[in-house]
Amino acid sequence: MKHAELVDSIADALRPRGEGDVDVAALRAGTMARVRSARRRRIAVAAAGVVAAVAVTVTVEPQLTAGRAPETGAPPNVSANRSSPRAAALPAANVPGAAQRPDTVGTDRAVLHFDVDLASFGGTGALWETEPGRERVSVWTGSGTRDATTDQTAKVVISQTLDRAQFGGMTTRTLPPNSPAPVTVTVAGRPGKIQAYPGGWEAAKVAWVLWWQPADGVWAEVTMDADDAGTVVAAAATGIHLDRSQRCAVPIRVGAVPAGTEWENCMTVMAPAGADGRSWQAGSLEFRGPRGDTLILAYGDIRDWDADGDKYVPNRIVRGRPAMWFPSGPGHQLAVPDTGGRNLFVSMHGENVTEQDAVALAEGATFSDDLVDLDTWPKRPVG
Repeated sequence: MKHAELVDSIADALRPRGEGDVDVAALRAGTMARVRSARRRRIAVAAAGVVAAVAVTVTVEPQLTAGRAPETGAPPNVSANRSSPRAAALPAANVPGAAQRPDTVGTDRAVLHFDVDLASFGGTGALWETEPGRERVSVWTGSGTRDATTDQTAKVVISQTLDRAQFGGMTTRTLPPNSPAPVTVTVAGRPGKIQAYPGGWEAAKVAWVLWWQPADGVWAEVTMDADDAGTVVAAAATGIHLDRSQRCAVPIRVGAVPAGTEWENCMTVMAPAGADGRSWQAGSLEFRGPRGDTLILAYGDIRDWDADGDKYVPNRIVRGRPAMWFPSGPGHQLAVPDTGGRNLFVSMHGENVTEQDAVALAEGATFSDDLVDLDTWPKRPVG
């Protein structure tokens, strides 16, 4: 997977839910379905020493600062990656993990009730998400530079139910005739099943899907590229930690949920730290109304080809700076460029949300100055 494909699939996280089918080959597989015809936004996941690539042409403005109105087999063979820099850890949430409180999984958008060891899954970076009923992480490896190859290596989902853990995943696919049947395995002493999906994420590779109950009241599904089932079982047995909890940390604060909506999703992207020590790359908060209307506020190393370079034509003033309001897929987006290669986007879709709602969300949010120290960010980004 080339970097452009990786950032496309991350960018789909910022699209509204509910349009089109779910692409399990993308990092954003799940209930936030992507609008395939609108795959234009890029999140540049910056590597160490690499400046995030954003080509929006604007006059340099002050930063968006707070207070402005504005048991089997060997482990994965990833020796080539083990010495590579890895993404920083998210801050601890200081609440019980899924093993201690399975009833809390998927109930709090601000908290992930598990953690993973990136090395166990051959990864250097991660995209973390929370949404109703489940929590997940997509693990990837590579430098993150625009010209490099960046591979998704695994996806881990936990939920209180098996159906929710598997929703939108490969197990919902119709397999070709004569495909191998699921095989019973044991994962850290607990029974599970694993199935091979030839050409899962990439045509030349086999993706394995493993599902089991790692603790009473918790289901997990691991999707992973690997040479054999034993590699996946070993990674799952050693690399998933349900005794930990961590915050879905973003340097954003939205004081109140937009009227008529609920906080639906939190996403944060972590990459190997750059020269400035910054590991966090981008994040988003999604709000959804009862009829499927969505507002998504995203901030970080993000760009959209429809508002990039010469296509960026300011037609609004938001947070005291030039901004662009433009059609995007079935809805609209508001683009507010920031300094340091970062941008603020608010996307909206639905008959019951308006440009005024998008502008109010952008104007009302506050942003942390320190993008390196995650412990300085709001404990809860919403409310």
